[in-house]
Amino acid sequence: MIKSFDKYADVLAKHMGSLLGNRYINVLKDGLVINLVPSLIGSFFLLIVAAPIPGYTDFMASILGEGWSKYPLLIVGITLDMMGIIGVLSISYRLAESFKIPAFPASISAFMCYLLLTPQFIIHNSEIVSGVIPTMYMGSRGLFTAIVVGILATKIYNFFIQKKIVITLPGGVPPAVANSFIAVIPTFFSLLFFLVVRYLIDISSYENIHLLVTEVIITPLSAVGTSFWGLLFYAILLHLLWFFGIHGALVVGTLYAPLFLVIADQNRMAYQAGETLPNIFTGGSFESYVFLGGSGSSIAIIIAMIFFAKSKLYKSVAKLALLPGLFNINEPFIFGMPIVMNLRLFVPWILVPVVNYLITYFATALHLVPAHPGITIPWTTPIIISGFLVGGIPGVLLQIFNLVIAAIIWYVFFISLDREQVKIESI
Repeated sequence: MIKSFDKYADVLAKHMGSLLGNRYINVLKDGLVINLVPSLIGSFFLLIVAAPIPGYTDFMASILGEGWSKYPLLIVGITLDMMGIIGVLSISYRLAESFKIPAFPASISAFMCYLLLTPQFIIHNSEIVSGVIPTMYMGSRGLFTAIVVGILATKIYNFFIQKKIVITLPGGVPPAVANSFIAVIPTFFSLLFFLVVRYLIDISSYENIHLLVTEVIITPLSAVGTSFWGLLFYAILLHLLWFFGIHGALVVGTLYAPLFLVIADQNRMAYQAGETLPNIFTGGSFESYVFLGGSGSSIAIIIAMIFFAKSKLYKSVAKLALLPGLFNINEPFIFGMPIVMNLRLFVPWILVPVVNYLITYFATALHLVPAHPGITIPWTTPIIISGFLVGGIPGVLLQIFNLVIAAIIWYVFFISLDREQVKIESI
């Protein structure tokens, strides 16, 4: 049976390794992570405007005046509301780097294609105002379009570069000028391709590419991927891959990242507007309430081991894993226990995040805690602090409750290992 288990584990590792080595998966991962910096900064300023503290808004208004919040919101607008722009530039740049072609001109070309597909008017007071680009399509609503355009535009650009269908100037021309002319033909045909796409969409029943992508891609994916069962699948698959020694957060997180960004920003915009948050659960909910101390809610068993473990080995592992675990870094725990391929810890490794997910989901659905407001906080933020930032006092209490439940489940399975280790050490 063990040999059969090892065989299937090797096959899974092989296929997951191929997935991790896929050019476009890596480009998506590296491209979207660029949004982390503006998201963190924007979320910080949004917290300044709407911190989850009773009476905070009135207190700030009494000190700074009624209109004080518009200034921090300017930074929110140029960070959180620019996900689409940042996405198309960064994804195209990373893809061009992987093709080993000049990345900056390729990303500029993709950005122009993105703008070409975006409406250049807004409706203000029932009148059409031309010559402006609506910011509503520059943020999360334009993110999936940015991904598609970033990849397609760069592939078209790369085709002309690789086939050497470019304008080549004489050797005496300065390199900066010569490189600029090399980009002319690839950019021209990239724009021509998306101009045709724009025309086809204009004569269709859809108003623009962003509405098309929303109806055809985002809505169906969100209905499945971010449903109750879709999120449960995410939690299980992520931990299942970790069990086999594959970085589950890297694989599954990359695939879910676009969806999580979209639903988080939907909550963020509603939170900013003082409206009811549309999504019960976001990617941030996992980080704040489910993956306490990292995958497996490992900080729970680490703390329990420090106080209750009898063996020297497991106490040492816990002490080494405690400090990183407080900042949600749990590789020392995963490989120190170890978790990888350890059948005796398989059940709590999978069960704990599932139980935490179920508790958090229903606590949120029943309004015992507020839904995650979609803000981004550093993933290394310790528990209690992170719970307060995203959910106030109810968020902190939920974290503590989940931590206790996780510790109990973990310890039920850990105690037999501890006893065996004590016997080994006493020999």
